[in-house]
Amino acid sequence: MLWTEDYHIHTKRCKHATGEPEAYVEQAIRLGLKEIAFTDHIPLPNGFDRAHRMDLNELDDYVNDVLNLQKRYSEIRIRLGIEADFIDGFESFLQKTLTDYPFEIIILSVHFLAHWPKGQWVFKYDFPDKTIYEIYSEYLQAVKRGIEMGLFNVLGHLDLIKRPGASLLKHNEAEVRDVLMAAKAKNMAVEINTSGLRKAIGETYPHLSFLPLIAEYGIAVTLGSDAHAPHQVGFEFEKVAKEVRKVKGLKRAMF
Repeated sequence: MLWTEDYHIHTKRCKHATGEPEAYVEQAIRLGLKEIAFTDHIPLPNGFDRAHRMDLNELDDYVNDVLNLQKRYSEIRIRLGIEADFIDGFESFLQKTLTDYPFEIIILSVHFLAHWPKGQWVFKYDFPDKTIYEIYSEYLQAVKRGIEMGLFNVLGHLDLIKRPGASLLKHNEAEVRDVLMAAKAKNMAVEINTSGLRKAIGETYPHLSFLPLIAEYGIAVTLGSDAHAPHQVGFEFEKVAKEVRKVKGLKRAMF
C-alpha cells in the first residue's frame, strides 16, 4: 500500500450511503490502511438539502458513533471528521457547529451556490447564457470565500464543477491560483478525491494535472475515496498514489 490514509468516508446517516460504519473500518484494515476519517455531510439550517445529509439532531449520535469506533479498533487510527458545505448565508451556523465539536478533519466542499436555482448542486447546473469561464468563476469565488473563513483544514474535490473536456485549470487558471494561495495561507491541504474514477467523468477531483501546481505552492495533499459504501474505501489509491509520488516536492498532509 503506497498510501495509508483515507480521509474522506461517509456513513449511511447521509441517506445516500450504505453499510455499517464497522464495515468501512474493517475494509480499511483489510487494505492495510493505517488511518481513516469519517467525514459525513454536515447538517444544514432549516432542513436545507436534508435528503443528502444527516439531520441536526443526529449530529451528536454521529460524533459518538465515531468516538466509540476509536475505542473498539486499536489496530487503526480513526479520525472524527466532517464534510462541511460552504454556502453564503450559513457562515454563523458553520462557525458554531465546527467549533462545538472536536473534529480533526474538516473538509471544505461547495455543492451549492446560494444565488443559483434552489436545490441545484454545482455538478447539475445548466446555464445556456453563461460561458464556462463565468460558471467556473462563480464556483471558485465561493470556494475562496469558504477558505477565508479559516474553519477548514482540507479543500475537498476542488474541480467538482468541471464538465468533460473543459478543464477548470485550463479555463480559470488565475482563479485556481488565487484559491490555492488562499488555501496555503490558511494551512489547508488539498484533497485528491478518487471518486471521479468511478463516475462518468473518469478523473480524480481535482484532475492530476493540478498536482504540479499544488506542489508549486507548497501545499500538502490528502487522498480521499469519498466512500459511500464499504467496498469503496481506498478506491484506486495505488494508482493515484503512484502519480502523486512522481511530482517533485509534493507533500503528504499530516494531521
